[in-house]
Amino acid sequence: MYRPLALSAAIMMAVACSVAADDKEAKPKDIGEIMKKAHGGAKALRGAVTKAVGKKDFDEAQTSTKAWVALAPHLGSFDPPKGEKASWKKMTDAYAKQVKDLDAAVKDKDEKAAKSALAAIGKGCKACHDAHKGD
Repeated sequence: MYRPLALSAAIMMAVACSVAADDKEAKPKDIGEIMKKAHGGAKALRGAVTKAVGKKDFDEAQTSTKAWVALAPHLGSFDPPKGEKASWKKMTDAYAKQVKDLDAAVKDKDEKAAKSALAAIGKGCKACHDAHKGD
């Protein structure tokens, strides 16, 4: 009678540990990892979305925007390398919103809005780097 119960408990514990491990892996280890995944060149998320939108391949763009939407909010969970935390929070919140706006434009297959969202993200990069990027 206790064996099935023990087996069920063991299975539930294994699933819970697996889910916890997945959650831990989902959070990037630092700001650099986020920047590399999102902005690290043509094959990074921003480059992939830009290329796909340029080809009007919104299905391909959607794959990257989904990943970017999941990644972007983590940026604000780290302390800024320099500058005020209030400014960091404001800028990282704006960044996460801009990425969501891009995702919505891609879902709507709205090329003009997608390009506008990409431009807003690009503009925000310089401002944030000027205020917060370390050496």
